[in-house]
Amino acid sequence: MSDFSPISVFSRSPSHPLLWRELQRAEGLVREETGLDLTFSDGRAGTLRFDLKGLRAGLFSVRLSGALDAAQMSLRFNGGIIDRVGEEDFLPTIAHEYAHAVVFVLGQNAGRKAFRRDDFRPHGEIWSSLMRLFGHSPDRCHSYPVTPARRRKLYGYRCAGCNREYRLGVVRHERLAKNPGYLVCGRCRGSLRHEPETPVSV
Repeated sequence: MSDFSPISVFSRSPSHPLLWRELQRAEGLVREETGLDLTFSDGRAGTLRFDLKGLRAGLFSVRLSGALDAAQMSLRFNGGIIDRVGEEDFLPTIAHEYAHAVVFVLGQNAGRKAFRRDDFRPHGEIWSSLMRLFGHSPDRCHSYPVTPARRRKLYGYRCAGCNREYRLGVVRHERLAKNPGYLVCGRCRGSLRHEPETPVSV
């Protein structure tokens, strides 16, 4: 398991105390209902990070290497989305990803045949029951307002042979500037010429 200290994320980030309490509350409910002691808040079950980027609000991931006790589990959350929507509105996502971890461990403990049953699916009946136990709606996807992680700069090109238009990203644009034969038209194999009125952002 990683030497990352999950609890230190919260102690260094006083802006996330509600999220920590929500995770601890969910862990306590699972312990009471199932007897399963699966705690990410103290780092025993796996790592807890706020490094997720892009449009995903949260992610449960697991790397298997043999036995279940050797599995490396992690809960990851998008700090940018938390900052935009606030902790209160983000609480269901904490429960959502933690419920995935619980379903995974319960399924592994139940054995290979049981794990293939529909109720152990990522958003199956057990996961939905856990979400209701945690007091949240069992919604599969979040509805937080999101912005793209970055704006893409595109450069316009036109084929010298058939006049077909192309849009290239920065990497291909720079490679083509250094090596004009790097790319050719996919239709007629003609050379591509840069149209200098670009770049545009999308």
